[in-house]
Amino acid sequence: MTIERFTPNRRTFLGLGAAGLSAPLLASCAGDISSGEGELGQVDFSAPSQYRDREMNVVLWSATGGTNGEQLQELIDGFNESQTDIYAEVQYQGGYEESGPKVTAALQAGSVPDVAMFADTWWPRFLLNDVLEPMDDYFTADYNSDSYVGQVFDEGSASGSTYWISFGRSTPLFYYNKDYFTEVGLPDRGPQTWTELREWAAELNQLQVSGQALPAHAFSSGDDWPFMAMIWQFGGRISDGLEIHIDGAEAVEAGEWAQRFIHDDNFGYLAQSPNTDFGAGVVATTVGSTGSLRGIYEEADFEVGAAFLPQESTHGVPTGGNGFSMFKNVPAERKEAAFEVLKYLGSPASSAAWTLGTGYLPVVAAARDEPELAEVLAADPNFNAAAEQLEISQPTDAVRQMVTDSTATIISGVQEIFSNGSTDVRATFDNVAAQLRDGAESVQDDYEQWFG
Repeated sequence: MTIERFTPNRRTFLGLGAAGLSAPLLASCAGDISSGEGELGQVDFSAPSQYRDREMNVVLWSATGGTNGEQLQELIDGFNESQTDIYAEVQYQGGYEESGPKVTAALQAGSVPDVAMFADTWWPRFLLNDVLEPMDDYFTADYNSDSYVGQVFDEGSASGSTYWISFGRSTPLFYYNKDYFTEVGLPDRGPQTWTELREWAAELNQLQVSGQALPAHAFSSGDDWPFMAMIWQFGGRISDGLEIHIDGAEAVEAGEWAQRFIHDDNFGYLAQSPNTDFGAGVVATTVGSTGSLRGIYEEADFEVGAAFLPQESTHGVPTGGNGFSMFKNVPAERKEAAFEVLKYLGSPASSAAWTLGTGYLPVVAAARDEPELAEVLAADPNFNAAAEQLEISQPTDAVRQMVTDSTATIISGVQEIFSNGSTDVRATFDNVAAQLRDGAESVQDDYEQWFG
């Protein structure tokens, strides 16, 4: 095997924002929708013959494909078989960056899905344009906010109402190759701090993979989420609300630490696909989503370890993933039918099945008591670590949710310092901060209206 070190093209990362949702793009349709005029139609669907006589039809736009998409379809199939009044149809719209703009186009065209899956970094942009339906009035005695793990449910709230219900949620998790750790005499656990990882890296670096020194850690080349966690662990933030802090001393310290680890120590590298490299055994550790655990198991021919993220000065565990929203100005009977689908997906049995089938965290509190999931949690310490770490998690920094292209801007800066050991971290983050402040200023008033 060879270790692929990825040198990013700046244009690649800046291009990630091309599909981003802009406030002006939605503003024209949001004004009409929120005014109470112009009832929204329903996008096309195709009900199989056995469901064509049902009273209501619900279209759910999904942003998850592959194995996860198949698992979602199984749950919706279960819903369709569980009752005789509503037919629900899943329509995959591509990933978050593809599906989000499709929702924008649907709103502008006046025909929308009844339920849309949004990433945690996408739904607030639609909220700021006042096109989402508050869902609290749909809750029942047996299905409400108390059904969920509080940390993730609360992320979907604004101005005292619920606009986004968590579904496929995750946190970053520290993965390590137990075989390599055993070979060099390291303890069977994750490092408690990044400083401890640096100490361990010198030992791991003595091993050889395809004639090269084994890298201790693979950093992500295309996601700012793990590095945001690292900034938190060094005591900083990317933003506090929309007040930008990525140019603060703590964030700079985190960036300089990673830069030295990669370029001075030669203990790490920038990976195009960290999980793939880890699963192939060409690197000793990485940070990846809790939702990646099942896929890593399938790829690895070694014993996989999973642990809480390293600290430095404090814990830092951000949440991520997706959830569901509905839209205003959809006829009441469609919204009521759509919420029946969400209620089914939010049952303990459905939540447990989703977790078991995908590796996402159990966001419904009682799901952990479902027999099959309870057995897995008891038997697999890695899976249990993922679930337990959720208890110390926090929502993502708000600028990533509210400002179009913010993640692309952050990624571009992170790649500059990770890919070049001579890049000035402070100057780079000063530039990133300036761009984020410009974006934050453009949505500040709307943000304060909903979250202030």
